[in-house]
Amino acid sequence: MMGEDEPVEHCTLAESENLFEALAAAEIEHLDVDEHRTIVIYHQAILMVIVTEGQATAAQAFDVEFWKGPPNASSPDPGEFLTTFLEELIATTEVSRSVTHD
Repeated sequence: MMGEDEPVEHCTLAESENLFEALAAAEIEHLDVDEHRTIVIYHQAILMVIVTEGQATAAQAFDVEFWKGPPNASSPDPGEFLTTFLEELIATTEVSRSVTHD
């Protein structure tokens, strides 16, 4: 699971977005846990997406936690990794967003 020193990206969307559809459109592997949480496998890293406002099918805000890096990678920077993931995910939508880092 996530350590306390691992980064979290907070993303707020201008409009509600179906995260399951956005992940599928971006061809990003994911496993739905419940209406608020989704485990994502992105370039062999494991991320947790947690909806903080709405639910996964109509999210207005969500957090992305970096859980585990790729097994054969030379320690990717978790913050940059999350930023790249969010850029790719949001590029599949036409929704504007704001992101904050922890």
